[in-house]
Amino acid sequence: MIKVNELVKSLNNLYDYGEIGIEAALQYLADLNLLIKKSDTLIISKKWIAYTRVLNREDFISALLCFYPLLLENLLKKVYREAVTIGKSGDGKAVFEFVDSLPLFADTLLTLMSKEPSETEEMKIFYQAIFGGYPHYQFIMSKLRALQKAEEQKESDCPEIGISPNENWVAGRKISSNIELTMLELKNKYVFTSYQYKDFEVKKEIADVLSNPWYTFTVVLCMIVSEYNAEGFEGVSVRPTDRSNPYSLQPLDIFIFDIKGRELKVGTLREFTYEFCIKNDFSLFPDDAPDIDKVVFSLMDGDYLTYKDGEYMLSTDFKDLIYSKDIMIKNRSRKFKNLIKEYIEKLRNIL
Repeated sequence: MIKVNELVKSLNNLYDYGEIGIEAALQYLADLNLLIKKSDTLIISKKWIAYTRVLNREDFISALLCFYPLLLENLLKKVYREAVTIGKSGDGKAVFEFVDSLPLFADTLLTLMSKEPSETEEMKIFYQAIFGGYPHYQFIMSKLRALQKAEEQKESDCPEIGISPNENWVAGRKISSNIELTMLELKNKYVFTSYQYKDFEVKKEIADVLSNPWYTFTVVLCMIVSEYNAEGFEGVSVRPTDRSNPYSLQPLDIFIFDIKGRELKVGTLREFTYEFCIKNDFSLFPDDAPDIDKVVFSLMDGDYLTYKDGEYMLSTDFKDLIYSKDIMIKNRSRKFKNLIKEYIEKLRNIL
């Protein structure tokens, strides 16, 4: 009998960190292309990530539980039996609703119509975990409708996590969009989340930036701001919405200067970050933009960034560190930095 509580724990771990060691209990999700097996690891798929777009976390986890084959069969048996009973009582709409609502399971239902639901101890544990008790017709129907929202996606392959931005920010990478996750002591093999950076001997400040994907992204973006300025013109600028209170957490805007030197607001920094990731095949999970504004203010609190002349930029001391003293980020983020800069240049040319 499957340990349902352990299964729930594993699903929540996958929701947060994107990968887990091989577990036999999770094989059914691999069979549905919601998980991908790579060597000794299971990682979330693009189908999984797209599914997080349409359900909140609680409903998403309960939907994954409902996909468990024995439970799914049992739920289909139960709603079929109840729909027939309701139909016999004179409510013809119930049968129509039942048939019309579950096209994905039509073929399966044909094989289960003559079978009785199985009320085993395992089923009762599932019921408690998903429904908080014995499930009723409408509750089951709502869950079965939710299962049909999972859609196939074209998958991208990706190499193992490396030690530098150039190795980690590559097409096909799955990256956690949750900036408040507890940092992993040991990094994942394939999926990029925050972890305690010990891959290479660097200064503490550099390790702090490399430990968090969104610290790295923000610092590299601000490097581009500095390098545009060093070339004698403003190419991109990150600014507060409320310029009278630039040190208080708030939505941030991003401005780009087109090839004619005109200043144009692209949108929010959050929108810019999400679109950049989508365009470059970085899959954010859950499928949402990271709270990048909080990242900027956190980096300001740590004196990595500063606010000067109406925009956010690298602080003088940290800029000196990454360009002159500990040049790990400078030397090992060039490909990633060029990727962001190419995206900015495309915007400069089309706006």
